[in-house]
Amino acid sequence: MLIPIFYTLNALLFLAGLLGFRNGSGERIFTIALVQALFFIPLLSLEYFYFGYKLEPQSVQLLFFSELVFILIWLSLSMRLKKAVRSAVHDHRRHFLLEVVAGSIFLVSAGYFLAIRNVVTFAQPSFAFEMYGMVFFLTLLMLLTVFFTAWRLEEFWRALGSAARWEYKFMVIGALVICGALAWASSYRLTYLKIFPRHLLLLSALLLSGWGMMVYAVVRHRLLNRKIFVSRKVVYSILVPSLLSIYLLGFGIISFLIRAFGLEMSYVLKWLFLILGFLFVGLFGFSASFRRRAHYFISTHFYINKYEYRDEWLALSRELQGASTEAEVVNALRQVLTRSLYTTEIFIWMGGTEKKPDYALVSSPEKVDDTSSVSIIRRSSVMVRYLQNHAYFHRQENETDRQWQKVENEKSAYLSSFNLQLLVPVAIGSNFVGIIGLGPEFTGGQYGYDDFDLLTALGSQTASALLAVRMAEELAHTREQQAWDRLSAFVLHDIKNSATMLSLLQENAPANIHKPEFQRDMLELVGDALRRMARVEQRLGSLREEIAPNFKEIDLKSFLENIVSRMQAKLPDLEISLEGSGKLTIQSDPELLYTILENIVLNSYEAQEKNGVVRILYDWDKRHEEVHVEIFDNGPGIPEDLLPHGVFEPFKTSKEGGSGIGLWQAKRVAASLGASISAENITPSGACFTLGFPKMVGLNK
Repeated sequence: MLIPIFYTLNALLFLAGLLGFRNGSGERIFTIALVQALFFIPLLSLEYFYFGYKLEPQSVQLLFFSELVFILIWLSLSMRLKKAVRSAVHDHRRHFLLEVVAGSIFLVSAGYFLAIRNVVTFAQPSFAFEMYGMVFFLTLLMLLTVFFTAWRLEEFWRALGSAARWEYKFMVIGALVICGALAWASSYRLTYLKIFPRHLLLLSALLLSGWGMMVYAVVRHRLLNRKIFVSRKVVYSILVPSLLSIYLLGFGIISFLIRAFGLEMSYVLKWLFLILGFLFVGLFGFSASFRRRAHYFISTHFYINKYEYRDEWLALSRELQGASTEAEVVNALRQVLTRSLYTTEIFIWMGGTEKKPDYALVSSPEKVDDTSSVSIIRRSSVMVRYLQNHAYFHRQENETDRQWQKVENEKSAYLSSFNLQLLVPVAIGSNFVGIIGLGPEFTGGQYGYDDFDLLTALGSQTASALLAVRMAEELAHTREQQAWDRLSAFVLHDIKNSATMLSLLQENAPANIHKPEFQRDMLELVGDALRRMARVEQRLGSLREEIAPNFKEIDLKSFLENIVSRMQAKLPDLEISLEGSGKLTIQSDPELLYTILENIVLNSYEAQEKNGVVRILYDWDKRHEEVHVEIFDNGPGIPEDLLPHGVFEPFKTSKEGGSGIGLWQAKRVAASLGASISAENITPSGACFTLGFPKMVGLNK
C-alpha cells in the first residue's frame, strides 16, 4: 500500500527542483535545493525504517530509486553551497536547465532498468548484488556524491566569516553526519556486495539525527530569510488548513505503517486520535491568542522583517482617509497598531500645540482617569526631551547615553504605572505632536529594530495627518474669524451710510429747517435711518443667516422716481436725473434694491468734489432679454487695477477713508435678488454701474 505513495513523493520532490528555472539567481536555486533536501531526507529515513522491518524483493527497486533521487538532490545542493552567501552570483538558466534534463534522463533510464531487471538476490538475512552491476554502480555513485559533498562543505566552511560560521555550524555538521552515514553504508555494500536490513534501521536513525541538526540551524538562525518570498498573509490564511492536512496525512501514514507490520489500531484509540486532532485544530483556528503566537513565530523565524511594512503603511493610509478630527486620526493609528503589534497594551499621548503644550493621554487599553497625574506627560519632562533627539526609548536596552540614563533614573510615574517597555515619538521633522507607549509583548518576545522601524514610519505618517487636521481646523477657525470681521464691516458700513445722511441733514438744517419740504425730508430721513438700524439689529441677531429677499412686484419707473426724489433731498449738491420710457415691472425686494442704488449713488457723490452729476437710465435689453438699470456719473472713474471685478471684492477701495465694503455688499445683495452688477469707465470721464434683471426674475413689458 505504501509503495505507490513513496514513488509519488519521490517524483514530486525531484520535480520541485524545476522551480529553480523560474528563479534564476544562484542564491534562490540553492534555497530550492536546500528545501528539497530538508523534505527528502525524512522521507528517505522513513523508507529505510520501513524496509528495515519489511524488505521484500519486489520493493528493493523503490529503495534504489529513492537513493538515486537523493543523489541528484544532494549533488545539486553541494554544487551550490557557495551561493548561500553570495547573493550577487547568478547561474545561467540554460546551464540549470541542462542539469535538470540530464538528471531526468539519468533517473528515468535507471528507473527503467531497475523495473525490468532483477538486480538483487535474496539470501536470508540480506540481499546480494553482482559486482559491476546496476546496484554496484549506483552505490559507487552515492559514495562519490557524499565524498564530493563533504569536500564542498569543507570549502564552504572555510569561505564563511566568523559570524556566518556560527549560523551555519549545525547545518554543516548535520550534512556531514548524513554524508558519513551514507559513506559508511556505501563502503560496506561495495565491500561485501550485500545489503542488510538492520543497517537500514541504523541509517534511518543517523539520517534523522543529521536532518534534525540541519533543521535546527535553518530555524534557529533563519537561514531561509532571503529565500521565502511568500506573503505572510498567504501563510497565515493556509496555516489552519495546512495543520489539518498534516494531521490527516500523518494519521494516514501511521495507519498504513501499523497495517504494514500486521498490527491493528483499536476502534476506541482510532476515534480518540481523530477527535483530539480535530479538537486541537479547531481550538487553534478559533483562538486569537494561538493564532497571534503562530503569526509571531512565522514572522520572526522565517522572514527578514517581522512586519509587512508596505501593508501596514497602506492600512494606516486607508484608515486615515476621511479623518477630519484629531480623535479620528488617533483611532486610525490605534486600529493599525492593534492589528500589527504583538501587544494589547497600547497608549497614545497627543499635544504639543500652543494651547496644549503638554501631552495628554487620549487612547489606552483601559479607562484611565483624565485628571490623574500619570495621564499627562509634561513638555518639559526628561522623557520628551530625550524623544525629541532619539527615535525611541526602550527600557530593556542598556545604553550608556547620558540622556538615556537621566530618563531611566527619573523613574517616571507613567512608566511604572502602565508598565511601558517602549516609547516612540509621533513626529515629523521638528514637529513633535505625540508619543506612542507600548507594554510588554504577550508572546514573551522582546522589542527589536523591526518594531522601532514600524513605529517610526507609522508615527511619521500619523504626525503628518495630524498636522494636516490641525491646520484645517485652524484654517476653519480663521475663516470664521474672517467671516465675523466681514460681517462687522458690513454692519459698520450700514451705520456709516446712515451717519453720512444724518450728517448731511445736520449741515443743511440751519438754512432750511423752516421749510416744510425740508421738514418732511428730515422726518423721512430719520425714519430711514431707524429702519437701517433695525436691519442691522436683525442681521446681528442672525449672524450666519443668508440674505432672504422679500420679493414684490415693482413698477420700475415709479420706484426709481421715488429713489431720485429721496436721494436728491439728502444730497442737494448732487444733480440726479432719471431717463427711460415705457412701463417695466420686475419682481424684487424694494428695500434691498434701494440699498444697492443708494450705495452706488453715495459712492458717486463722495468721488466728486463739486458740480456732481448722476444719470440713472432704465431700459429693456432685447439682446440679453434683461431689464438694465445704468447709473452714470461724471467723476474721476474707477482705477483700472480694480476693473472689472476687483471693485466688488471686500476691503478693496481707492477712496480715502473708505472701507471697501459698499460695492461688495451691493454685489452680494444683487446676487440674492437674482440680478447681476458690473462696472466700467466711460469717456471722457466718469463711471457706469449696470444692474441686470433677467426675464426669469419676473419681467413684464
